[in-house]
Amino acid sequence: MVCRKCGSNNVNVQAVTITKTKSHGLFYWLCFIWLIDLLIWIFLFIPRLIIQICKKPRITTKTHTDAICQNCGYRWRV
Repeated sequence: MVCRKCGSNNVNVQAVTITKTKSHGLFYWLCFIWLIDLLIWIFLFIPRLIIQICKKPRITTKTHTDAICQNCGYRWRV
């Protein structure tokens, strides 16, 4: 593989993983959902605890491939 910037053949290819966690936004908290959530925790603690333990985590991961020139440091997606 040849670098697009300097034309060197000294290029490494790496898999890059990006991890993101999803959470509630500002609008969610401004609409007093936090209060409803608190009341549910107080009055339905055991069922809510079971749901929270069994719930799938809200994490997304994406993997893509980058090429990195070892001479000039230029990086591009393959």
